[in-house]
Amino acid sequence: MSTDVGNVLFFVGVGVVGVSGNIFNLIFSLQQQVKTRSIQTVGLILDVISISNIILVLSTLAMVVSVFLNAHIWCIKPYPLGLRFEMYLMMTCGFISFWAIAWLSLFYCIKVVNFSSEIFRTLKKNISTVINTAVTLSCLFSFLLFLPAFSLDLPDSADKNISETNITTCPQPTFTLQIDINAYAAAVLLLICPIPLMIMLPTSVRMVVHLCAHTRALQKNQTQVQGSDSYLLVCKLTISLVGVYLSTLFMVALYFIIKVLGAFMTYQALVSAFTFYCGMTSVLLTASNRYLKDKLWSLFCCRKAKEPVSKSQTVVTQDV
Repeated sequence: MSTDVGNVLFFVGVGVVGVSGNIFNLIFSLQQQVKTRSIQTVGLILDVISISNIILVLSTLAMVVSVFLNAHIWCIKPYPLGLRFEMYLMMTCGFISFWAIAWLSLFYCIKVVNFSSEIFRTLKKNISTVINTAVTLSCLFSFLLFLPAFSLDLPDSADKNISETNITTCPQPTFTLQIDINAYAAAVLLLICPIPLMIMLPTSVRMVVHLCAHTRALQKNQTQVQGSDSYLLVCKLTISLVGVYLSTLFMVALYFIIKVLGAFMTYQALVSAFTFYCGMTSVLLTASNRYLKDKLWSLFCCRKAKEPVSKSQTVVTQDV
């Protein structure tokens, strides 16, 4: 019992750290948008990531508490509505946050890199509108995609009176809706991993290549353009976010693979993956945003936050 209490307290502590970082980003990002009376694309994505991360951590912690209060909750038929709602929020908010990172990588790539193709030049002129629309549609689509989570339940053949001493042998849940489970699972996996990754990796690599070429050009004094510090900051941010995304997916995939193979794997591994993701993304977004970074320093060091003064200083806080 003491071990269970310790685990709950540990995850609550980790969750508080992840939530507090995202709440900080959200509050001061909104404050900046109110001051400037505009919502730029980067600010919108930051808001979406922060809100989805906050809900993701809170729903994960709610599941921890639910399991702690009733260790046999996975064997109850029908599943409690609260448990289904927590799973729905976890999947929906994780999906939104992952895709927001993909859209952020695409946005920076199109804005920073110079393309010779007329299609990309046209896209560059309208990239803010395109990404804003994509982010909004991603949110709406995720709300619909995971609605079947509310139909999750133990199969009809499951024994309703499962022994309390044999809780690890609870049957795998299934959907009560008439849907092809394999097709649905395959579609969800494609939308969570390969497709966003196909956006993140090429755009990140393209920005790195552009940064290298840009740096060589400056060293040879062939061009006088915006300093490479801003480009480097953008590249570090996108690559770091992709790394966090891949690390989280690896931990989540490992959890489900072990569960499918029938081996015992505590749900705490899944909780650890999501809290790690939310905490790291909040730290990276704060570190890459001059306004948020100055606000953070002002809270701890009594230093007044500086307003952005030049385009090269605000490439990560505002649209380029």
